[in-house]
Amino acid sequence: MKSLIFDLDKGGKDRALREAQRLFNRAGAVVVTSEVDAGLARRAGVSFRNVHFTFADGQRVTFAVKLTGDVFEVRLNGKAVPLRNQDDHAKAIGEIAERMDTARGAFQRALAKVRVPLPPSIRVSRVSMLETLTARRDDLRVAVEQGRATLAGLTPAA
Repeated sequence: MKSLIFDLDKGGKDRALREAQRLFNRAGAVVVTSEVDAGLARRAGVSFRNVHFTFADGQRVTFAVKLTGDVFEVRLNGKAVPLRNQDDHAKAIGEIAERMDTARGAFQRALAKVRVPLPPSIRVSRVSMLETLTARRDDLRVAVEQGRATLAGLTPAA
């Protein structure tokens, strides 16, 4: 017996997302954001909509849901994963939550390895920054000396 919660064709997007979030929360995976793509996609002769879920630990699950409500494909962090319980969405969501728990360590390690590009203001090397600041200091010393000389020329000699 099919137990489908995604009924995207008849405008039940909000109800389907709420139900899926409830099932994920019950399974121990906290959903942060969820969204349904506006347009239909077509691949391998199947029309579907992508339903995206982002979780508190940063993992992402994407369901490719056919217009009939059947799940065409599930992607966990961008990788397609097979499901044992395709016809029962509640069990499938529990299965996905289990996979997320087992893959959490590897996902966190992969995130730690990702190099984040530095903003342009930080890319200046310490040596060039030291040279720039030293030149600026010397220019300021010259300006202070010129100011003192001008001040000495304006005050009457006693």
